[in-house]
Amino acid sequence: MNDFRLPAWLSEGMVFQQRVPVKLYGASTPHNTVTLEVVKDPTDGRRVSKLDTDYGVVLSLETQTDAEGNFRFELPAYKASTDAYTFVFTSGLNSVAIKDVRCGDVWIMIGSRPLHVPISQTAAPRTPLKKNTLRLIRFFSPERTGLKEGARYSFSGDTKADETRWVHVRDSAQLTRISSAAFSMAYRLADQIHYPVGMMDLALDGSSVLSWMSREIIEEDKELLASLKEKRLFFSEADWAFVFSRDVIAEKNSRENGTPPNPGEASEGKISIDEKSSTSGTENKPSKEEPPIATTQPVAGNVKTISALEIGEALIRNDVREDLKPESLMTVMYNHKLVTLKDVSIRGIVFAPDRFDSELADIYPKLVRKLLISLAAVFGPGEVEDRQTVPSLIFLQISPENLDPEHPERYLELNEALVSIRRKLPMPVGIMGQHDLLLPQKTKSFTVGQRLAGIALGIHFTPKMPSSSPECIGVEIVANKVMMTFDNTVDGLWLAESESVLRGFSICGEDRVYVPANARILHGIRVMVWHDDIPEPAGVTYGYSPVPHSATFRNRADLPVLPFRFDREKSIFAPDLTFASCDQLEMIGKVSWDKPYEVLPVFETIKGTCTIEKELMNKTQGSASLHLKYSTENSLYVFGPVLDYASLFAPMDLRAFKRIAVDVFNPDLSEKKLSMNGYSGEAAIQAVLRWQTLILEYEGEEGPMLSRLEFRIFDTNKGGELYVDNIRFLS
Repeated sequence: MNDFRLPAWLSEGMVFQQRVPVKLYGASTPHNTVTLEVVKDPTDGRRVSKLDTDYGVVLSLETQTDAEGNFRFELPAYKASTDAYTFVFTSGLNSVAIKDVRCGDVWIMIGSRPLHVPISQTAAPRTPLKKNTLRLIRFFSPERTGLKEGARYSFSGDTKADETRWVHVRDSAQLTRISSAAFSMAYRLADQIHYPVGMMDLALDGSSVLSWMSREIIEEDKELLASLKEKRLFFSEADWAFVFSRDVIAEKNSRENGTPPNPGEASEGKISIDEKSSTSGTENKPSKEEPPIATTQPVAGNVKTISALEIGEALIRNDVREDLKPESLMTVMYNHKLVTLKDVSIRGIVFAPDRFDSELADIYPKLVRKLLISLAAVFGPGEVEDRQTVPSLIFLQISPENLDPEHPERYLELNEALVSIRRKLPMPVGIMGQHDLLLPQKTKSFTVGQRLAGIALGIHFTPKMPSSSPECIGVEIVANKVMMTFDNTVDGLWLAESESVLRGFSICGEDRVYVPANARILHGIRVMVWHDDIPEPAGVTYGYSPVPHSATFRNRADLPVLPFRFDREKSIFAPDLTFASCDQLEMIGKVSWDKPYEVLPVFETIKGTCTIEKELMNKTQGSASLHLKYSTENSLYVFGPVLDYASLFAPMDLRAFKRIAVDVFNPDLSEKKLSMNGYSGEAAIQAVLRWQTLILEYEGEEGPMLSRLEFRIFDTNKGGELYVDNIRFLS
């Protein structure tokens, strides 16, 4: 008979953290003696001498249970090893053995997407996996929601025992539920360090930073508390009970039936989540665009359903926002997923902010500090004797695929806040950019895991590897050039595959109007940026737009350089003018916000027919020009950039520019004319074999808010050729 009650994480196959004391606890019969034996066996099965003190029973401890049957042991720090441990707990005639325990590194993954995506919804890169490495990785993954079947989120958390157990790669059915990012990170780490890696896979899509924090930590900070109340994000116990508990159902039943409230009568009612709240009393319809609110499902007996409208009204009366998802509510993930892991020591934390967190960018540094205090109260070590045992923190910047199209600036500000936080925390901190992982490939989350592992290796094991995505750490203005220095360059910065020109940089003068700039890599660690028409640069940005289509700059470890801006002075930032360089025919973007990212054409033919190709040799700047082979319609051929993609955020603010210039080369020596919509007059294309610069004036009093641009080529011939390059907007 087994009368021991142990936490779920203390189970067969577990991994415990090396080099720190190990705290084990449980419950048995009150006022009884409990012993613990730690047995160590070689994994390879070799015979061990009885005189070898490194194996067999390596530790014996004894303690007494208290009046409630609780007991606790503290083991000394062990070194990482592939050998197997067994923990044997004994009390009287009762005994339980926790087998196949390993000592290595333990990581936790918390937060939101993409860390929540399970293996079953992804595809792994076609790389053979090593059996010896697979044996080293283990996963602890409770229910994604943190709720057991039929349960609901509560104010104080779930008090029932968690039945989650550690998952080994041989447990194929359970393994499909594991986060693919967690699997990929664990595998690469174990393949490099050659000892066990345990991943506590806790992330949940939609969970906000507030949901992973303890209530006590929030309430003790009066300034933070006031800020959350102002944002209508703070839930007191009275709020929770009034809005979400079964007492609400019982109260409504009492009003309708004229009977006293009976909370027990409503015990079968389940407060669940509807996809969209109704404000008119009509039937609710699911919507991915609007966050859900709490409603109820039909319940047994004479208890009736409370409508979304009534719950919404209750939220408003209690001054709590009605558009909150349950998983983003304050403290729910802490109560339902973290507190059950009390005293588990860890190597590090991976945290992915949620899209909802972008609303909190102004207070995010404070929130992160409170989050870390909350995590420190749960995870060990409690006392730090060796700085190398201090847990690390790796942030994932929010991806452009998770931005709010109504407020795209919020996610940029949150990513900026993460970079600022990294510099101020007294612990190892890394940041991983995601802006280059936009295509909906099934291998994407595995790539995320590999990058996270690379950062973890750089933080803890290999100084030659990057401990974060590269970040600009120094700016120097020399004459009309801006010189920038970057960290985490590893073996040097380089361009993305198939790229030959450094893109994504913008520069401004004293007028604070940013324009696309020329850029060049110097010695792999510095970048020189300039614009011929700006003699005295005042600011520089890189990839600073909601969807940085051209920001493909990275280090040799394949980590993208983090987008940034030089300062926060009020400025007109350069819109996405990918088309203007004339050396790209495709870009990654979104046609509309309800569509996935995809590869899209940069240019389109509007009238006539044409083959548009890249010309690598005959050009005036950049890596290529456009080579047009066209047929006219009524002596007219019209083409232009596609500007109505949602991810371009047209209309583009070009009001500071009154003129447009374009370089053309006329190989067929036929006289032609060029005009553009919104620009006055037309420019003659001479019949000469040299590049010509054509300039047109905008018709309005100030420059355009550009949502469409047409290049109209008038040619009396039925067809012809033309090279186009270096489109630029001039003041």
